[in-house]
Amino acid sequence: MRVVRRVPGDAVEMIDASGLIWPAVVEGIDGGALVRVGSRPRQGPVPAPVVLFMGLAEWNRVDQVVEKCAELGVPRIVMLATDRARRVPDPDAWRRRRERMLRVAEAGARQSGQGHLPRVEGLVALDDAVASASGLELVLLDASGDRPLGEELASHAGRLTPTGVMVGPDAGFSRAEVERARRAGVPVCTLGASTLRAETAALVGVSLALAARGHLARSPWDEAVEGDPS
Repeated sequence: MRVVRRVPGDAVEMIDASGLIWPAVVEGIDGGALVRVGSRPRQGPVPAPVVLFMGLAEWNRVDQVVEKCAELGVPRIVMLATDRARRVPDPDAWRRRRERMLRVAEAGARQSGQGHLPRVEGLVALDDAVASASGLELVLLDASGDRPLGEELASHAGRLTPTGVMVGPDAGFSRAEVERARRAGVPVCTLGASTLRAETAALVGVSLALAARGHLARSPWDEAVEGDPS
């Protein structure tokens, strides 16, 4: 009504808690939106098989990553408190920032027609994130990496466990963090010769992982639901 100027007779879509997307028509806008919901929903996009672990950066840039990951269907974002993080928020400050990140995620998911919202977690030390990620195929991005990220991700195609992409803050992971991750069996990969900002590395890494897992090849109509599921 206020942002995209919908008026009576316009078609809209409603997303329910189970991830179904229902066709609807605006019936009225007096004092709020009244819509008539149809009976042939479609399934929203399935959650992407990718989890992002990201080091702290400026909050407006972190918000941008959260928004874009929500649009891409990433189901989980974990913020890392790493050795080279410039400022680690106290619990109250983190709670407020997390609440904002969830609002940003909701807006991104709604805009792209996702049927689910990503979880935003943290703050977690890198070692703890590695230790608790037994259900993920982790990769860590660092300039000291042993191979290009694309080559490593090629081996993830067809696997059932999701890919976890780990990105440091702007200053990168410390040498000690990288070595501990290596010893824990996490492949350390590069994104080419350029020095990228944290948010750029995060979005490139997530996009490459989505492509490697075949998520970007899915049609939005692949999961169409016939008839009224009730």
